[in-house]
Amino acid sequence: MFTQTMKKHLLLFTFLLHVVFTFSINNNPIEKGDKDQDTIRVFNLDEFVITSSIKETNLLKRLPTAVSVISPKMLQDRQVESLSSLSGLVPNFFVPNYGSKVSTPIYIRGVGARSGSQTVSLYVDNVPIFNPSAFDFEFQDIQRIEVLRGTQGTLYGRNAIGGIVNVYTLSPLTYQGSSVAIGGGNYGQLEANMSNYSKFSDKFGTSLAVYYKKHDGYFVNNYTGKIVDDYENVGSRLKFELEASDTFTATLFSTFDYVTQGAFPYIHVDSTAVNYNEPSSYKRKLLSQGLSLKFQGDGFVVNSNTGYQYLNDNMQMDQDYSPRSVFSIQQKQNQHSLSQEITFKSDKKERYNWVIGAFGFYDYRKVATPVAIKKDGVGMLQNQLDDILTKMLPPGMPKPSIRYANDRIDLPGIYRKPSKGVALFQQSSMNNLFGAEGLSFTFGIRADYEHTAIKYYTETQGVGINIVPPNAPPKMPPLTFESDTLMEGRFSKDFWQILPKLALQYDINKDAFIYLSTSKGYKTGGYNEQTFSKISQDIMKKSLMEKVMGGMPGGKAGGGSSMPPNNPEPLTLEQQLSFEPETSWNYELGGRFIFLNNKVNTTFSIFAIDVDNIQLVHVHDGGRTVSNGGKSSSKGGELSLAYTPSGSFSFFTEYGFVNAKFKNYLTVNEKGDPIDYSGNKIPFAPRHTLSLGGSFRHTFSGKSFIDHIRANVQYIGAGKIYWTESNSAYQSFYGLTNASVTVEKGNVGLELWGKNIFDTSYNAFFFEPSDISGPIGPYAQHGDPARIGATLKYTIAY
Repeated sequence: MFTQTMKKHLLLFTFLLHVVFTFSINNNPIEKGDKDQDTIRVFNLDEFVITSSIKETNLLKRLPTAVSVISPKMLQDRQVESLSSLSGLVPNFFVPNYGSKVSTPIYIRGVGARSGSQTVSLYVDNVPIFNPSAFDFEFQDIQRIEVLRGTQGTLYGRNAIGGIVNVYTLSPLTYQGSSVAIGGGNYGQLEANMSNYSKFSDKFGTSLAVYYKKHDGYFVNNYTGKIVDDYENVGSRLKFELEASDTFTATLFSTFDYVTQGAFPYIHVDSTAVNYNEPSSYKRKLLSQGLSLKFQGDGFVVNSNTGYQYLNDNMQMDQDYSPRSVFSIQQKQNQHSLSQEITFKSDKKERYNWVIGAFGFYDYRKVATPVAIKKDGVGMLQNQLDDILTKMLPPGMPKPSIRYANDRIDLPGIYRKPSKGVALFQQSSMNNLFGAEGLSFTFGIRADYEHTAIKYYTETQGVGINIVPPNAPPKMPPLTFESDTLMEGRFSKDFWQILPKLALQYDINKDAFIYLSTSKGYKTGGYNEQTFSKISQDIMKKSLMEKVMGGMPGGKAGGGSSMPPNNPEPLTLEQQLSFEPETSWNYELGGRFIFLNNKVNTTFSIFAIDVDNIQLVHVHDGGRTVSNGGKSSSKGGELSLAYTPSGSFSFFTEYGFVNAKFKNYLTVNEKGDPIDYSGNKIPFAPRHTLSLGGSFRHTFSGKSFIDHIRANVQYIGAGKIYWTESNSAYQSFYGLTNASVTVEKGNVGLELWGKNIFDTSYNAFFFEPSDISGPIGPYAQHGDPARIGATLKYTIAY
């Protein structure tokens, strides 16, 4: 629990550090020449510092892949505050809100995952983030964001079949200044942040940034009468940069983030409000640290990036989403992740450019997922038992009284999931191929190895039955049979993958190029810890029936468990738990054109992605599990267009279309009947994403009370989104309108903003869960309502 006292201490500590940093910079003033030299430069990809990638053998602006780069100005104008805010602002990029930060799935080009291993990887300052539960954090002082769409397995390895998101934060060696901002709005919105970037000498700089954000929530739980989705978040980032010499630099950063929120405001489609009786919440502590070392040699550069993340979270969920006491689940994660990557890269713009590298990681995740079957759930089990007895006994035969001994059954479990892996990769680019100026060829290959395991300990508690024979004396005590079970063991598996990449590019001129590329990616396999809940229930029921048969007159223990000889062999426990890697091939044609004296900037791409062994998420009465389906394909196109007719006006549009469908997917329903979903659309991935917007900026004369005014408006749309594999439910295309107006005077700026200003109604999530009795009807999470507010910011740039 993040107490008020802890918050006050953290804010006081941050303020003191801020004062110390500011005092230090004021007593170590930067010379004018240094200041001019370190000012952030504007390049033709829109206001961000161009830094060479530690991996790519091509310039960022000329990569033979679909890439969107979001600058600080774009982040501010388009009100991008976290990863989910990028939805629609990048073609075919979609991050839905599934009710809490525990699940932050990213969909690119129809490829994504609701839970489990991700298909899109996230890097922050060149350090990979391992758990999607850590993907959703507040953006502050961002230098740029790169979204590489399409398979990026050759340079990035596992879990990059949809693409990569690279987030880079500001450097205290290229920017110095301080800022303080505070804002608020309806629904109890409040946010505050401050930062300081100080350069103590030409070679050493530090930065500190802190933030706090909250809102009171948007949806009321009818059962409790309280808001169900309130939110509070606090965090900080500390960075040190040292340029020890002309050939060696080092960067060390540490971030901390804490969030506590009400969660899962799921509403039955026949209702108008949330209505459940069990606590539903999410709390997360996240610590991330990174060390980057760079050595500049003669014609080459060596980069080393070491990362460490610690995640500790706690999720509670009313699993039946109703006022009944059927199911509740709690998931606690404790995760340590360590990664190391070293790259050697050519640093001369010559005909042949190359990079070679090695990557290794170790990840240890401990998960506790206690499931509780409560009074109403035990009642459902009792009804099933009564129905079985009725069918078993001949008509007229006296029935014994067989009752569950307890009104609560617990299924606790602790699962340790270590994984480790190593990879070697290489990429080369040949320019002016065959002597043809502007023609280049890129080839890359990666060998990826991973070992993953699960060590499990799970049991049932409180399982027992009381049997009273028919015609028993009134005071005869019941026969009690306990039937708790215990499962303990370990499984492991290994994966090998070879991930090639080929790209052919032709530079028409310095402002235009086209490319053709293909690449392979893979998404790692593993084990489903939440499957144990369902397995434990099945074992419990089977064991109880054996007790029942053994306790009945003439009964025989185990007599009802024989299997018809023609039935297939049952799956082993490991087969029930495991899912295999998902692989993909991405084929792409694209290009970029700049014309009208840099006033128009356009990029396009058309693509096809073939996915094999697609991983699918299923919701059942014990949680979510992952299984492999058949094959799928995603085909579509993307267009980005930016038009800047003058220094005062700018306009943009971002459009993506994808037709993502199952090519070959056979499964069974709850009754075991075969179902063929081949040809159906992939659920949860929007067919269209669209963003339209414009910005206006005006500078007033020197005597005006206002120095500058900025106005921005964006329309962001997505859909059609199918919610189920049967495609029986979907969200039609919908659009949200956001707008802001900012006035500036000197170092002070006041922004008035609105999000979803027309209060568009839509479903952000939809699913069809089941409980012990079977399907319980569809549930949905409504999108956030209209929000308005204001932010006051004070900035000093040294």
